Amino acid sequence: MMKKNAYIIILLVLYFLFLCKDHLFGFLDNTESLTSAIYDDKLEYYKLEYENMQKLLELDYVDYQVTYSKVILRDIYAFYNEIIIGKGSRDGIKIQDLVVNELGVVGIVKEVADHSSVVALLTNSDIELSVKINHSYGILTSVDNEIIVKNVKLDEEIKVGDLVYTSGLTSIPGNILVGEVKEIRQDSLGLEYILDVDAVACLQDISYVAVLGAIQS
Repeated sequence: MMKKNAYIIILLVLYFLFLCKDHLFGFLDNTESLTSAIYDDKLEYYKLEYENMQKLLELDYVDYQVTYSKVILRDIYAFYNEIIIGKGSRDGIKIQDLVVNELGVVGIVKEVADHSSVVALLTNSDIELSVKINHSYGILTSVDNEIIVKNVKLDEEIKVGDLVYTSGLTSIPGNILVGEVKEIRQDSLGLEYILDVDAVACLQDISYVAVLGAIQS
């Protein structure tokens, strides 16, 4: 009797599988397609990462001590303010070192530990960076996560699309591309220009950086 019941159960299972075969094969096909899509996405991601690293390594910073690092942490609550990189004082990193990626400036080192450093991004309201636009100079900072340049004289010739570079007037390296002027306006008193600037680096997506410091004698 038990053998008969087991036989019936086996027949019912086989019959059930026969009825569901189309759904099962479809599920397997979809799983295979999904796995292939995930693999393609990962392959594209790593390819892009490799290309960006290559561009970063190809940049010519012979006049500076260059330390390459990966971003190891980005707090969602300080997303527009800072990143943490995996190099610190043991690697020669110092406060106020300039931080760039393959496109341009991303920020300035503001805190240093033995094996990590905190980088203040250009969208950090605490940042103040001396910059130049053509023959004009100003101070780059941020208001409400938007990058601006202030203290620019009204008689300076500046137009939308002009490029913004580090000035070299401080200890921070000069002539490093920062961004592009997207709007020009006057302050509330009509005494100076305020420039709205787009960073050339995508500050929302930073994986690898180079830290530029003075060459130790």
